[in-house]
Amino acid sequence: MRSIVLRSRELLSEGREKAFQQHRSGTPGTQVSTLLADLYDDVVLDIWNEAVREYATDPRLGGLCLIAHGGFGRRDLAPYSDADLMLLTTQSSESLAMKIAGYLTRDLGDSGIQPGLSIRSASEACRLAWVDPIVYSSLAESRLLAGSLQLYKRYFDAFRHGAMRRSKRIIHDIVAARREERTKWGETSYLLRPNVKRSRGALRDIQLIRWIGFARYGETDLDRLLKLGALPEDDYRNVRQAYTFMLRLRNEIHFREGKSQDVLDRPAQMEIAQQWGYVGTEGVLPVEQFMQDYFDKTRNVRYAAAYFADDARSRPLVYRVVERVLSRKIDDKIRMGPTHIWVRDDALDAFASSLPDVLNLMSLANQHRRRISHHTWQAIRTVMQDRAPTQPDPESIEAFLSLLSRPGRLAPLLRRLHELRIIEQLIPEFRRMRGLLQFNAYHKYTVDAHSILAIEAATDMEDDPGGMGRRYRRIDDKRLLHLALLIHDIGKGYEEDHCIVGARIARDTAKRLNLDSATGETLEWLVLKHLAVNVVAFRHDLSDPEIVLSFAAEVGSIRRLELLVVHSVADLIAVGPGVATDWKLSLIEDLYKRTRRYFDSGDLPGSPSDPEIDETRQRVAQVLEQRSAPPMASELLSQMPLSLLSRCEPDELATEILAVASRGDDQQPTLCLAMFDEAIKAMRYTVIRHEQRHSIGTFSRATGALATSGLAILRAQIEMVGDFAWDHFWVIDPEYPEGETPQHRTDQISQRVCHLLDNPDEPLPRFRTTWKPTSEVEPTSVNVLPKKVVFDNDTVDRYTIVSFFAYDEVGLLYRIASALADQRLVLSFAKIDTHLDQVADVFYVHEVDGTKLTDPNRQMQVRAALLDVVS
Repeated sequence: MRSIVLRSRELLSEGREKAFQQHRSGTPGTQVSTLLADLYDDVVLDIWNEAVREYATDPRLGGLCLIAHGGFGRRDLAPYSDADLMLLTTQSSESLAMKIAGYLTRDLGDSGIQPGLSIRSASEACRLAWVDPIVYSSLAESRLLAGSLQLYKRYFDAFRHGAMRRSKRIIHDIVAARREERTKWGETSYLLRPNVKRSRGALRDIQLIRWIGFARYGETDLDRLLKLGALPEDDYRNVRQAYTFMLRLRNEIHFREGKSQDVLDRPAQMEIAQQWGYVGTEGVLPVEQFMQDYFDKTRNVRYAAAYFADDARSRPLVYRVVERVLSRKIDDKIRMGPTHIWVRDDALDAFASSLPDVLNLMSLANQHRRRISHHTWQAIRTVMQDRAPTQPDPESIEAFLSLLSRPGRLAPLLRRLHELRIIEQLIPEFRRMRGLLQFNAYHKYTVDAHSILAIEAATDMEDDPGGMGRRYRRIDDKRLLHLALLIHDIGKGYEEDHCIVGARIARDTAKRLNLDSATGETLEWLVLKHLAVNVVAFRHDLSDPEIVLSFAAEVGSIRRLELLVVHSVADLIAVGPGVATDWKLSLIEDLYKRTRRYFDSGDLPGSPSDPEIDETRQRVAQVLEQRSAPPMASELLSQMPLSLLSRCEPDELATEILAVASRGDDQQPTLCLAMFDEAIKAMRYTVIRHEQRHSIGTFSRATGALATSGLAILRAQIEMVGDFAWDHFWVIDPEYPEGETPQHRTDQISQRVCHLLDNPDEPLPRFRTTWKPTSEVEPTSVNVLPKKVVFDNDTVDRYTIVSFFAYDEVGLLYRIASALADQRLVLSFAKIDTHLDQVADVFYVHEVDGTKLTDPNRQMQVRAALLDVVS
């Protein structure tokens, strides 16, 4: 290996170790990054000098210069950053540039620095920058490393002046490019697994300020932008603090990984929190405290970058004139145009310092669906950030409640209030939610971000033509719903159950906001019961009339039912993308319709007195008669339990009965039918097996057969119809996640299920596993939620409800089912609720003699057996 490479490798290794020691000693991130930039400079220049040595007397060398750009030019490198380089050349030196570039690329790569090297003329570099915002943003950070100073100055002066002449278009393009990048890496700064370089509010937004500053003022340095008056002092201070924090954090991740890595995953969060000395508080883990600091920094950057970009993208004069000409007077201080609302300049200073006036302006903006003009909001933001928090007066409270009463642009306006810390003046407990991490894979956002996203999900229902939209529009007091969504998780971060804590805070909030007693009571109830719909819909048998009756008693009225259901759906949507699946929404809809029918008619769905049961039975009999079903079909129909008649469509149930009744005695005892459930976009496999009694191991065997076929089981219903075990499984097939599974696939699975059930001694095939990138696999150290088993003997009369909570593993459901079978428990119903890494599975069971599991020793035995199946 070449001596220059060996020397560079050694220099790089020693330099990184020195930087690591300084980092560990607590040296600020900016200083460590500068040290690393100096190290890269030394290595690159050493290799450059070696590359040009033999051309020292070549006149073509005077037409070359080596330029660092991007992060290398900016001198904020992380330990394993790439080195962005441009070899600038004149036309006469181009052939030499090609040779030297070859040396640089080879030797830098062999030394351990990944180079990004381009060869450009000055005009070519500028031309590319004017059409490509990525090229522009990188070259805006140009820095001369070696070569012709004169050539560099000519290039950079032309680049700076050209950028300032084209500033409007360049700023538009780089903001659009940044928006596209945020869409990929995180549109909110409250992501729980953020990219510290590319997510919103991270390092890239600080760089965006620099790039806009270069286009508009010819400067990238934040200190210079402050002196020019382009960057407000508060924003400058916040961005500087965040910059130091982010660089230190990025360096930490690089040093831990030993490679370029910018994603702050959950294991790293826990380790860094401990390494950096976070100790936590009551109900708040150290990692949650650390991430609150992270989100506080990214929030400040996000707002500073957004307002800097808005200032730079001032609207064209013609647009502003039209807006003014077509505006109308709202009162002595406020005017409203076709798209914006604003405060007159002569009244703005006094207006911006008045909390009632600001809240009233936001209420008007929401009512008329107008944006607050940037100039007006900038003035409000500047004054409100310096304003000492005060006890809200009645006028402010009235304006806040008025804002909450309409959908309009409510969520964006609440985010602005949150930015100014006004919400926590009206609701002091909201301060604790700010940037509060929810340390699980289920939630994607912090508590405060999730709460405002829930409001956004609800207000989006205004234009929804479906049932949920109709229910939202029927709610007359929308301020109650919106306020409940805003504070429904306000009890998180305490030792006590967050619903109970939240209900107490809701009671205090109602008094503070002067709500009448009835509204305050409903607000408290909504916060206390905001998980009730999910618990019942996702974890109970909705065909059981006891469940519906119990839920209806808890809700009490149609008004509360609609409030709670809309609240639950909005809350579910706001958890994260892909959480509110068709399956879960269909379960909530089913619960709503069954409860609503009980309130409307007094008929309890699924009960012997339910008229729809008789209608279903008659319709099934008609279908069987039309299809000339054998006599056994009528016998099976007469033995059908109410739960099957309650939940099955008549045509589908008739098809299943006909398939069983038409089978000959010499055929295998198990039948497996597949159909696509259009309502919930899931496949349903019906497994019917002739048995003298319900075999305890049948469910676990069927579960294993489906799971080893790669299917994700959502729900199972187990019934006995005469001598037949009649089991339904709703599944998602990962091979066909978007639609109906093709016939050849369902036939293959059905044959496997029948074969494995009819040959109980044959071992199950190996469980299929899905390959995942190493970076997405998290160790068990992040599993901070306890695994547990809960027994409920109160909800239904005939069964003990066993709830199982754990982190998901391949084959876990089969192992749970096998453990229940080993314990000689008869299983009647199962609901499987899995999201990302967590399961909350529910099983209705009883002993072989039909009794519940009430003995504490027996419960202890079953609990130990179930917990034992988790690795």
